[in-house]
Amino acid sequence: MTSCLVCGADPVRTVVDFGCQPVSSHFIATPDQQTAECELALAVCQTCGVIQLTKPFPYEMLTPTFDWITYREPESHLDAVVERICDLPNVGPEMIVGSLTYKDKTTLERFRKRGFKQTWMIDPFADLGATNPNANIETVHGMLDSNKACKIATDYEPADILIVRHIAEHAADSARFLAAIEFLLASDGYLVIEVPDCSRNLDYRDYTMMWEEHSLYFTEGTLPSLLSGRGFTVQSVDRYPYPFEDVLMLYARRSDAPADVIVPDSAAVSTSNTLAVEYGNDFSAESAAIRKKIEGLAARGPIALYGAGHLTCTFVNLHDLASYFTFVVDDTPQKQGLFLPGNGLEIVDREVLATSNVTTCLLGLAPEIEDKVISNNEAFVRRGGAFQSIFGASDRSLHRF
Repeated sequence: MTSCLVCGADPVRTVVDFGCQPVSSHFIATPDQQTAECELALAVCQTCGVIQLTKPFPYEMLTPTFDWITYREPESHLDAVVERICDLPNVGPEMIVGSLTYKDKTTLERFRKRGFKQTWMIDPFADLGATNPNANIETVHGMLDSNKACKIATDYEPADILIVRHIAEHAADSARFLAAIEFLLASDGYLVIEVPDCSRNLDYRDYTMMWEEHSLYFTEGTLPSLLSGRGFTVQSVDRYPYPFEDVLMLYARRSDAPADVIVPDSAAVSTSNTLAVEYGNDFSAESAAIRKKIEGLAARGPIALYGAGHLTCTFVNLHDLASYFTFVVDDTPQKQGLFLPGNGLEIVDREVLATSNVTTCLLGLAPEIEDKVISNNEAFVRRGGAFQSIFGASDRSLHRF
């Protein structure tokens, strides 16, 4: 039992323990190669309602072992986001727009097209002192503290608008992370935080949601708790829909007024606790049901997976499914010939799928790109191969068959 990573309340309630799990980006060279593992368990805070890992993985352990690993986030909503920011009170092109990671690059480009000439983005090497050449998102939240933020603000000037896309959910120490954010932001500046919404995965009992790199799992109701007591006025929390998981955008303005204390919504806290407990309680039964479906598919012929990312890795490892699959297909050349950590499944090119005797291939890729992947694998489909999806949100979900 540990204190809440967001509000500090003690203790949080553990709802499910998945045992020791590897870092999913640490691909291995041989199927039996040992990898470092940590305990992966999910908890919920009964005070602020934020769902979280009981023990976040050390950020140094999360650093990729290959220099070609990167992460892509959905971006079709960003035009609307920038429009929304530009409509906030007193926002104009004379303002400074700052950002934390490479995930914010395209947002900054949108601002520059609108005439915002002063923009900056943190460099993990020059600004934070990172020395590992593969430093990524994990290093930014792991190394950013108030001292470094103060220097960055001196070098770049505090931002009038600070963009924080898909990193707040990674931060294992929210208090330290947000204290640093305050140094980066002007006294009356706007803070824009983007995180994935976990509510649909909770409803679907989709355990691929679990990722060792995500310390926090927010819903629309619990996201404002992140800023509780920190002197911000929340303008709104907006939802942008996507097939796999929606995106939440929190727009807040910094204020020193004592009245601007965000109190967690009691209904949202209660709902989050209920969802988290049910999600944890149902894991064993859901896992058994998934294995039964996989066994049924395997009885018809060899089966494979498509997409050697953290979603597929989590699906296989949490449900103990490795023995049912022949291989994993991935279109990233650097991954081919390597093996998934924790289960030793070989990663192959899609040409192998076309010429194999695999009858069913389960998609472990975001539902919005399933059609594109299938169209790229016409040879497999022509010979009678079928695609299904590991995700409950997909129209091809194996749960629907």
